[in-house]
Amino acid sequence: MSDTEPDIVLVDGARTPHGTLLGSIADVEAVDLGCTAIDGLLERVVIDGADVDWVSLGNAIQAGIGQVPGRQAVIKSELPNETQATTVNEASGSGLRAITLAADRIAAGRATFAIAGGFESMSNAPWILPGYRKGRRHGNVELEDSMLLDSLWDVNLDLHMGEITERLVDREDVDRERQDEYALESHRLAAEAIDSGEFDDEIVPVKTRAGSVEQDEGPRPDSTLSELAELPTPFRDGGTITPGNASKLSDGAGVVLLADGDTAIDRGLEPMATLVDYDLVYRNPDEFNEAVSDVVATLLEQNDLAVDDIDAFWINEAFAAQSVFVMDRLEIPREKMNPCGGAIAFGHPIGASGGMLTASLGYQLRDDPDVSRGLIGMSVGGGGAIMALFEER
Repeated sequence: MSDTEPDIVLVDGARTPHGTLLGSIADVEAVDLGCTAIDGLLERVVIDGADVDWVSLGNAIQAGIGQVPGRQAVIKSELPNETQATTVNEASGSGLRAITLAADRIAAGRATFAIAGGFESMSNAPWILPGYRKGRRHGNVELEDSMLLDSLWDVNLDLHMGEITERLVDREDVDRERQDEYALESHRLAAEAIDSGEFDDEIVPVKTRAGSVEQDEGPRPDSTLSELAELPTPFRDGGTITPGNASKLSDGAGVVLLADGDTAIDRGLEPMATLVDYDLVYRNPDEFNEAVSDVVATLLEQNDLAVDDIDAFWINEAFAAQSVFVMDRLEIPREKMNPCGGAIAFGHPIGASGGMLTASLGYQLRDDPDVSRGLIGMSVGGGGAIMALFEER
């Protein structure tokens, strides 16, 4: 961002726990998860809800969810009904794209405080009957899974994102053992982070019929390399991508409060971080994995930075193959890549991940003296990737 634009800060963040598919928070609808994150954030910041000028929320699986889901979350939350809101759907990039749009709005002088992030309940994605409105005279009717269709399937190529990633494996020769090793490390790091209380401050409990859920679920630190090696390869016979080295299907929500830096300080707030810059890159649809490395390289170059200048890379683990490729191409040390584990362990609630990861990075920048600059981002279905650069305040 140029020197003439306002300093945009991340004031605070809040996220729900990650819930596995049909797991602990499966009985909570997506919009309600978003509302929970918003209200949890409002409890942490010393501003009135009426001060929030705009809300931007990502959500990817929208079949049957109802009209303007981002607006629904605002109405159900403690925010005033008059609060402006928009919904962003850019597949895995939805939550982070919502955050960058909020930053743009502040930079343009059209907002001072904005809440942004995303929410998703893959557990509640409905089955649909495409084309059935026209009726059927006879024969069987086939249901389609909106979770698959709306978030995991590239309609341009008519392929699952996993099969597209098998093509990356072919091009870059990313062997299965390295993918499985990366996956094991993700589970180990995630379990250690949970046990050490790394996420305690950022998590907002989710109320369910069974009680309050206050901790992430998903990591399996007791898994072994031999167990992962026995898992099937659903996208290709003799392939490398398995349920063990790909991101889990999951539920969750996460939001952050962005603000004009001068106004935040004048109001007595203590921001966690500064949003320095962001960028997007698009390639051909079957190269969405490569686009991640492109956007990291572009963002670093734009800001005259090198990999060594970044302390933490919070890059969504869509597939271990993608993560290994990005590390290899850019020479990112493993200890900097998702240092608290990632989506292979926790899960990837498609539209929510950008908000959840940004909240986590914000708290790391605030609390960890060894982390002063971090990147957060992910691949985007259709051949894209998005990445944002944050620095400690």
